[in-house]
Amino acid sequence: MSRNKGGRPPKNQGQKIKQAHIRLTEDQHKQLLDLENQIGVNRTDLFIKRVLENQDYIVTQDVIVQLAKVGAEMGKIGSNINQLAKHANTVIKNQPLSPAVVGAFNSLLELHIAHEADLYKVLRQMYRVMKK
Repeated sequence: MSRNKGGRPPKNQGQKIKQAHIRLTEDQHKQLLDLENQIGVNRTDLFIKRVLENQDYIVTQDVIVQLAKVGAEMGKIGSNINQLAKHANTVIKNQPLSPAVVGAFNSLLELHIAHEADLYKVLRQMYRVMKK
């Protein structure tokens, strides 16, 4: 019978146990604190991403907030498109479809496609950063 080789990993594997200290002027320290608050990333992660991993672009809270806004807007537009499509399918059974309904549908669909393109652009940028 073989013993189970699984279990707890060796201690300190993957843990951050070493420290690096730097000296800053008062102005530099204030800039660092402002950057830390603005980006929403702690100092350690900020140094690791910017210095060790050479990332110019950090996925921050404001990026996530913007993605949430775009996603919510896309959901609203999609709901409106579905309502218009249902109305058009109901009306078309009894009478010809109104040009106003077709125009509203086309404008909402164009807006939806534009938002979708913006979202894909941001997601591709995030993917490139996370891939490094």
